[in-house]
Amino acid sequence: MMVGPKTFPPVIGGIETHVYEVSTRLASRGINTSVIVPNEVNRRSEELVQGVQVIRVPCLRNRLALKLSILPFVMDEFRKNRECIFHAHDATGGFAAAFCSTGRNLVYTMHGLGFHSGDWPAPYRQGIQFMQQLAIRKAAHVFCTDAAALQAIRRFRKQADILSNGVDVDEFAKNKLAKPSAYDADSFVFLFVGRITRIKGISTLLDAIRTIPPDERRTMRFMIIGDGPLVEEVRAAEKDIEEIKLLGRIDHAFIPPYFAHADAYVLPSISEGLPISLLEAMASGLPSIASDVGGISSQIGPSVVKLIPPGDAKALADAMIRLRNDELTKRGLAEMGRRFVAEHFSWDRVVDRLVDVYETIQSSRRP
Repeated sequence: MMVGPKTFPPVIGGIETHVYEVSTRLASRGINTSVIVPNEVNRRSEELVQGVQVIRVPCLRNRLALKLSILPFVMDEFRKNRECIFHAHDATGGFAAAFCSTGRNLVYTMHGLGFHSGDWPAPYRQGIQFMQQLAIRKAAHVFCTDAAALQAIRRFRKQADILSNGVDVDEFAKNKLAKPSAYDADSFVFLFVGRITRIKGISTLLDAIRTIPPDERRTMRFMIIGDGPLVEEVRAAEKDIEEIKLLGRIDHAFIPPYFAHADAYVLPSISEGLPISLLEAMASGLPSIASDVGGISSQIGPSVVKLIPPGDAKALADAMIRLRNDELTKRGLAEMGRRFVAEHFSWDRVVDRLVDVYETIQSSRRP
């Protein structure tokens, strides 16, 4: 029984995609798998989605209150299913599972450092930290998606493993996917996919675009896919700069063509774990520019991604101009990125590791 994503199937978001990919693969292996998510309407419902039992529980449709409002309903589901292995992918889900169980049946995955001051105001940030620490201390097994998160929890527990996100390289093959109508055939397309929040560096991206000289910018297009609290900032920039195009929320299932037919990917995050969107961009053969933070630094590195200091709009603008004008660098990053992802990141490998841990926990609980 998993908890953590806001949607299922995913619309956008790393946790959403991670839970979808592993849960559907677990179900395909004959493992009884449930996922708890907030409901769009104020009632409980159940449905079967690709073999996964999806339990939708009531919630408040507010970014700050959404996860907190589902807590009593998540706890109720856990109490009714005490024999399950609970796998939490966020702080509130981890807190609920830790509160409702002995911890012997709890697996917790920490998707990066989820309490950055640029993303969560006080007292929410402190609340997330408290709930996360309780889950980390009590869980039978803890995974982190990157080395920075692993280092951060060492003072709470010794045992923890890195289990990265994955990607299906074949899903992003360019020759299988039609070019999106929003793309201009004569322009160099930079793509951003993610939540439109401070933590994802959207303000840095907009400042970088403004910094690019108009003559250079005229040959570029900046496609932004996503939604979030700073979407009005993007809309205002879109009105002022004709090269910016906000495409809004696009269901994850329909995003591969946007990756496949872009020319480069940008992810100027302030803080990150190991972002799935970056892995998907690399799988698509996109040369990528990203911030030198978290799992991007520790698990990918500068040989396959152009790294920039977080929050540095000038460095991002310079990197985008150089990439636009240097075909050799563009081709080299694209080839190395695709090869790197194919060799090191696989959803089936992630699921194999999860099954090993689940079986160990199940064995230890048998009388």
